[in-house]
Amino acid sequence: MRPGAIANTLAKEGLPGHRTTVGKHVRALDQGKPIIYRPPRFGGQVKMTPEHDKFIDAQLRENDELTSVDLQKLLRDTFGLDFSKSVIKRHRYNMGWVRSGPRYCQVIREPNRVYRLAQCKEWSESGETFDDVIFTDESLIMLDNHAKLCFRNKWDKVVQAKLKPRFKHPVKVYIWAGISKRGATRVLIFTGIMDSVSYVNEILHRTLRPWIQKVFPNGHRFQQDNDPKHCSKFTRSYLQNHGVNWYRTSAESPDLNPIENLWAELKHHLRKTVKPRNQAELVNGILQFWKGVDEEKCQRYIGHLHKVIPKVIEMNGGASGF
Repeated sequence: MRPGAIANTLAKEGLPGHRTTVGKHVRALDQGKPIIYRPPRFGGQVKMTPEHDKFIDAQLRENDELTSVDLQKLLRDTFGLDFSKSVIKRHRYNMGWVRSGPRYCQVIREPNRVYRLAQCKEWSESGETFDDVIFTDESLIMLDNHAKLCFRNKWDKVVQAKLKPRFKHPVKVYIWAGISKRGATRVLIFTGIMDSVSYVNEILHRTLRPWIQKVFPNGHRFQQDNDPKHCSKFTRSYLQNHGVNWYRTSAESPDLNPIENLWAELKHHLRKTVKPRNQAELVNGILQFWKGVDEEKCQRYIGHLHKVIPKVIEMNGGASGF
């Protein structure tokens, strides 16, 4: 019997069956293949309701790294429904969820959040200007001669055009410096990890204290982070005995130290402009950059704190994102 006749017979019995479909089944039987019955779909794909949207939103707020595949599985396990990835992506987007690379910030423990919030509120209410504050810090500088962004011609088929060599164990140096609204200290460059004795002798006694006596003869506030060598009994004794006014600020707060942004500019300058190939070129690049760190640049970076402080208050002592 021909497929058309079979289809007519099925129609008389009130059964669905287009002759094209019947023909496929007949050929499958002739070839010894099994016939898989797929029930007809009415109304297209399963429609997503506000309840499903609310579920997706809650899951993403709990874990913002869930992919459409993850959400698809969660919806299936919770509601017993299969939604396509395209439907999930569309609803996710309509609820305001967009994909972006993560931005990282410092970890701030709860006790320090409380102290950060209190300190920023105090600064905000008192109209703090930081006119006599010396912001200091150390940083690790690694030899890197490629900027973070580059362009390539999409028609270039040469693989090497996309590859930039990088040292497995790059040369590195440590630097220390301070900035204030009256200018910057000189930058110290050293290798190896510094202990309390070296910190006091090389930095505080030979570099910082003479500079303070020259630039801030009528009073100052010296800011440093809570590194163990900064807080040791030996260091605290020196600061007290030699009239260095240690201005304590909250821990885990690099966003409240403007010299951190200056370090970022320095590292970008070294990668993009200097492109050092050895330690000598790296050190020379640092020294050349520091010659341009004048009073105006220092004031600009310190002034940025007036944007950071309200943000810290808004974040209830959390990371500002700056």
